[in-house]
Amino acid sequence: MKTPTNVLVGVCTHTGHVRTNNEDDYLLGSLPAPGPFFAAIADGMGGMAGGAEASRTALRAAATCVLDGASKLSLAERVREGFAAAGVRVFDASRAVPALRDMGTTLTVLCLGDGTLTFGHVGDTRLYRVRAGRCEQMTTDHAVREPDNLLTRCIGAGYATVAYDGGAFAVEVGDRFVLATDGVWSVVPSAQFVRTVERGEAQATAEALVAAALALGGPDNATAVVVDLVMPVGGDLVERQLPRDERPDDRRSWPRPVSLRPPLWPWLLLAAGVLLAVHATLRWCGFDRGVLTMFPG
Repeated sequence: MKTPTNVLVGVCTHTGHVRTNNEDDYLLGSLPAPGPFFAAIADGMGGMAGGAEASRTALRAAATCVLDGASKLSLAERVREGFAAAGVRVFDASRAVPALRDMGTTLTVLCLGDGTLTFGHVGDTRLYRVRAGRCEQMTTDHAVREPDNLLTRCIGAGYATVAYDGGAFAVEVGDRFVLATDGVWSVVPSAQFVRTVERGEAQATAEALVAAALALGGPDNATAVVVDLVMPVGGDLVERQLPRDERPDDRRSWPRPVSLRPPLWPWLLLAAGVLLAVHATLRWCGFDRGVLTMFPG
């Protein structure tokens, strides 16, 4: 992964101990200075077909708009176009495949450039800023936590338009930014979360957050992205080694993907139709009368 020289990045994601597939996703991208650095995280709607597809589609649509090297738009305008494109792409995909009709996702995006951080947010993935030992949540959850966790806003779920929150603020060298899904921040107690994000290198911190969620039962997919600003301005992009996948090398131990599994009802209808056709053919040929003759009541 190529990143600007002024940022250090850590990433970690895990399916958890309860779910069978990971509907979380993240995406990083960079353009050479003065282009922006892009980081985003998404959490597909748990339990619904296509959650993983929704998060992946939204991330790619947003990144394409933000990282358009020919764009003359401001970062805020690029983020706005990115969320609009994400909404349309997820909606179109949900209409193209019946199994994905109700898919949806959260999306939280940060863009670093020109001494500012520009962000966009919808759902309950979170952006935190750690500055001078103080951890501050920079986004507002669009969700009702009790009695069940229900999103009040998201991308998709039958809609092509997106009502998202956006903003920008000045950054300082030493700032740390943390993107986390609710499989991390809602599982790890607040005090432990703050202690974890306030120390350690970026990669070690991302891994520690996910490990803490797993140690507490791992009831949901857990994903964390940590971005450290180490210099005021980035230069040429440099290659940095980041983990690319949580899956083990042995393909037999991968969780079976379920979000794109074809629905069973078409096959059941086909089988029922074949049985009815066979039954009608046998009746037409007189087999049922023969049976009645051979075995009188």
